[in-house]
Amino acid sequence: MLDTIFSNYANVLSLIAAALLIWTGIGILIAVKKLNDSYELAPNKFLYPANCKPSQCKDPVGFIAFITPRLILFAVVMLVLSAFLILSVTTLLSWMPEWISQYGAYLLFFPLFIWYVVFINQAAKRFW
Repeated sequence: MLDTIFSNYANVLSLIAAALLIWTGIGILIAVKKLNDSYELAPNKFLYPANCKPSQCKDPVGFIAFITPRLILFAVVMLVLSAFLILSVTTLLSWMPEWISQYGAYLLFFPLFIWYVVFINQAAKRFW
């Protein structure tokens, strides 16, 4: 009985995490599209390093060229991880060991997030 309850809570948490990853991934792709269409640095808390104002950027075109492929890759991997989380809740990944299907996406997200922090800090050093 308790095993089923905890399994259901884990499934609910996986679906919530998948929804957050989908929301963030799509939001990043929309922001990158707007950035590439206008080539103007509009206020956006996610695209810029902390305490860096868009108006103080030394080379906006270089920043856009630097950040765009990295953000696209970051967003696509987030969408893939969300699909993995959704599939892990269903029986489609039942052939996989449980610890991989339940925790694999979470374990892959942390290095991805660290990579995001590193390239945002690199952008701060190069363009501000």
